[in-house]
Amino acid sequence: MWPSALFTLSCAWAALGLVASAEPSTLFESTVDADCKKKLEGTKIADFVSPTVYTFKDSDNEYEYELGICNNVVPDSRIVVTQTELQQDAKRTVSVGRLNDTHLVSRDDYAELTYYYGDVYNRHCKKTHRTARIMFVCNPCAGKGYPEVVEEFATDSSTTENQHCFYLFEWATSNVCNKAAAGRLIVCKPTGLGAGSIFLIVLLSVGVAYVILGFIFNRFVRGAKGNEQFPNYSFWITCGDHISDGCDVLCRSKPPSIQMKSIPSVGRGDHQLDLSEDELA
Repeated sequence: MWPSALFTLSCAWAALGLVASAEPSTLFESTVDADCKKKLEGTKIADFVSPTVYTFKDSDNEYEYELGICNNVVPDSRIVVTQTELQQDAKRTVSVGRLNDTHLVSRDDYAELTYYYGDVYNRHCKKTHRTARIMFVCNPCAGKGYPEVVEEFATDSSTTENQHCFYLFEWATSNVCNKAAAGRLIVCKPTGLGAGSIFLIVLLSVGVAYVILGFIFNRFVRGAKGNEQFPNYSFWITCGDHISDGCDVLCRSKPPSIQMKSIPSVGRGDHQLDLSEDELA
């Protein structure tokens, strides 16, 4: 009973660590735009069209982005990319791109999807509309991949042309790799938890559960007190001695020395001990 319960608990704990890497979902029912979906049909990024809303942050955790591929990220709108400022108390969200105008450029191992007509800049870029450019780059080891923000190209309006003001996102994925890249032998580094990490998590989980459940069982079921509440206390207090004895047997290079034992002189008289008269006095 106890081993099965501990194993179930440890497996559940290990599974919780894998849920965090699941495909992102949205809290509302996002819809896919039919015109955008049709435009991407037959392209290398057609598989990305879905109601999924991807949420991610920049490296400095200053902004949070929501992005969709042909699907809205704000209810009842055509907004497909948003930026939310996190550092201020009143979080301000702006639209970075809409489905009003979508442009796709596709090459052998690269694709770029551009959304136009985001919210207008207040001061930068001659008060033009924000634009989102999503670069799908080949990475044979990335699988479907996940979007990341690179940076926002927006400087002073007096030195910046309109076409240079945009938000740049990168999406490393194996979907856009050409056949030559897909056919090459590529050694991919493992991602996520490795077998060793999972084993350590399970081992630690079993150990913690063993101590806690054993303590509860001994205290409230057996009525143990003091050190006896620790599970298998008699075994653990002698465990070090057993290990020491085992190491002594395995690692000893010389046979044990013979210890001389004193033999008691029982029943002998003084004359048998050959003692002098002074010693007898």
